[in-house]
Amino acid sequence: MSRRVVVQAMLLGLAAGAVAWVFGVQGPRPILIGACVTAGTLAVLSIPPGWYGSWPHRPRPRSGGGSGQVWRLANRLRRFQNDHDPALQRRLRTLAVARLRRLGLEWDDPRAAERLGPDVHAALSAPAMRPSLHDVDVVVSAIERLDQPEGAGP
Repeated sequence: MSRRVVVQAMLLGLAAGAVAWVFGVQGPRPILIGACVTAGTLAVLSIPPGWYGSWPHRPRPRSGGGSGQVWRLANRLRRFQNDHDPALQRRLRTLAVARLRRLGLEWDDPRAAERLGPDVHAALSAPAMRPSLHDVDVVVSAIERLDQPEGAGP
């Protein structure tokens, strides 16, 4: 770094301190501001021309496939097993209502309870659902069966 560059950086720092003092900064603060501007200018000017920093390495993609949604669902089921989970019950019921509406049935229609199964319909209608993993599997299977024609087998 040349002497000329150092002198220019010091003059820039002096000017910054003077401007701060003119605008009412009191005490040793204008000197501190000037020193910081000088140090910052020298740090920037000490970088050799044509030098470019390297980009940080990208994180490795997760292996094994799947999606985050599957992980979140499994984690939620593991955490709330046999405990009241209103979010899970609301999501399953919303899914069942949507599938029933595609068939032209409303939730309160007796045919909806027949198509889902009385136990599944009662579980999704209950004020509190405390499902085990088997119960969730039964409910999801019943909802999936709604897409099959009424007389079709499993």
